[in-house]
Amino acid sequence: MTHQTITEPEVPGLVTVEPVSSLSDIPEHSWDDVADPRDMFQSRAWLRTLERSGDAPVTYLIARQPGHPRILGALPLYDSLPSRGDYLYWPELHFQDLLHAAGADGRLGLLAGSRAGFGTRLIVDRTLPGPARAAVLDALRDAARAVAADRGLPYTFFLFLDASAWRDLAPVVRDGDHHRLASVAQTELELPGDDFEDYLATLPRNTRTSVRREVGVFARDCATETVPLREAIATVAPMIVNVRARHGMAYGVDTVARRLSAYASALGDASAMAVLCRVRGRTAGAGVMCRWHDRLYVTDFGRLDDEAPDPFVYFNAAIYEPVRHAYATGLSSVVTGAGAELGKARRGSAVLPLVHLAWATAGGHPERRADTAPAENRKEHWRRLRGAHPRYFHPVWDELL
Repeated sequence: MTHQTITEPEVPGLVTVEPVSSLSDIPEHSWDDVADPRDMFQSRAWLRTLERSGDAPVTYLIARQPGHPRILGALPLYDSLPSRGDYLYWPELHFQDLLHAAGADGRLGLLAGSRAGFGTRLIVDRTLPGPARAAVLDALRDAARAVAADRGLPYTFFLFLDASAWRDLAPVVRDGDHHRLASVAQTELELPGDDFEDYLATLPRNTRTSVRREVGVFARDCATETVPLREAIATVAPMIVNVRARHGMAYGVDTVARRLSAYASALGDASAMAVLCRVRGRTAGAGVMCRWHDRLYVTDFGRLDDEAPDPFVYFNAAIYEPVRHAYATGLSSVVTGAGAELGKARRGSAVLPLVHLAWATAGGHPERRADTAPAENRKEHWRRLRGAHPRYFHPVWDELL
């Protein structure tokens, strides 16, 4: 157990961090009091489902004041399993320079966070003032380093941190740590007004004309059906694998099916759905949608890996149909996910940066200087893209570029 002093009057005294092996040991109301209610991937239901799936061993670090039941912050720590080739949860893939510097072929560290894949946010009491939050995170950091050191691992990794989480973690970043921009960005679409026409009205005239054409051509050749995700996993998982393979990502159907099953189990049929796009009666593409409170997450897209016609299936399955569904169910925004950022931005989404972070275990990080070229190349990529399309990029990019 580690300790960190908080001097803020709102949270006097020490912060202790206790490792627990299961959320079944944490009362639901205690977890929900600290988790962001708008973030599906922080919810106890989501994390407990992952835990029960046994996909990766997990330890939860729970920060409290001594003798107080209130949770101030929490940090799930997962074993990284690189042999599965899943880029969402494989830290070493995003830090190849550290892997090469260490001269290792296996794991470099633990994976911290919710294993959500995109837009990772921190589980920390948002009512605490900044210095108090930093003290809680510092205590969690010390505990994570102790767990990593005990397992002989040089790093603890966060993947796909959003800008808010990165700002919160910046005060506890130290010498030996590494961070870099992700190669993908989060995209989110706030929904104006009451229906799809209100969404269209926010787009520039040329884009609005293009969207109407994409919707019209799609409707002429395709039909859509929204079904509970649970009923469509066997159909959707191979199509997601096909799309990932086109982009050089080594996925297995079983890996994707397990993740989709976790969505369905955690959220239920009313909130974990698949949009099936049928071209002349055959399912040619699909989008996966997860509802959580007033947000709709588009988590995956898949399509057939053949020469089937593709009359704008992607944008209809990943944007237009989810937007229609969100309006119909009274939601405020659609999280359109990562990848294809420019296409999503042209259709109204904000492009928000994501950051990867490696916390060094004390005395455990490789001494040989790592190659920083890949990280600099990634940053230059985003500079060029923002320079060509400044209107799509939020000012939060300034602090990272």
